[in-house]
Amino acid sequence: MTTEIYSCREGQELKQGKLDYSDIEDRGEAENDAKRRCKLDPTIKKVAYYKVAADGDFRMFYSYTNPNCKPAPKPMAAGAPPKRKPAPKKPAPPPSLLERLKQKIGL
Repeated sequence: MTTEIYSCREGQELKQGKLDYSDIEDRGEAENDAKRRCKLDPTIKKVAYYKVAADGDFRMFYSYTNPNCKPAPKPMAAGAPPKRKPAPKKPAPPPSLLERLKQKIGL
């Protein structure tokens, strides 16, 4: 028998979370493991432990909700470059000789 461990973040379905496999057998081991996982990654909201049999049957035997959950940082949009400061504007070039002559003559 194997143990599937699902770890999910705030607003995420349990089955959409990260899946790990382990040989954890009882609730005590699962509780210690869940607390360790939440301490290592404070963005984890919930951890659930399922025993899975060779024939495909499964049952949840432990679930832990992190009371100290911190919100996960917002991911950047895929393909969007990071925002940069705009380049400083260059000063206007000085007037050309022809423009200066026109100004002197008054045209």
